[in-house]
Amino acid sequence: MGTTPWLLIAILIILIGFVFVAIYMKRKTKTPTDYYTLFVIGIIWLAAGIPIKNYALSAMGAAFMITGLVNKSKWKENHRSWKDLKPEEKKFKTIIIVVLGVLVLLGIVAYFITEKGRI
Repeated sequence: MGTTPWLLIAILIILIGFVFVAIYMKRKTKTPTDYYTLFVIGIIWLAAGIPIKNYALSAMGAAFMITGLVNKSKWKENHRSWKDLKPEEKKFKTIIIVVLGVLVLLGIVAYFITEKGRI
């Protein structure tokens, strides 16, 4: 039996954990939608989906981009840069970035290890 099912199960458990944390954090504070960020995410997803031939990703990117463009008048009022964040928000976002970076790195390492046939 390969490692792929266990890897997928581990990823699913981590994603479920992130969903619960996100729901808890969202209930704690109400923040308005940042349409500028939706626009940027849309451009990235659209550009990433085309070369990898993932047209669903491209379609989602186009939807995000269009949503951001339609609400372009609201870009300035809801967009917060790093300097506008409170210290506890900066700390939380830094922790999230580090955790996600480590998970991406572990995923890449696991991919190359399994491709070489070592596991």
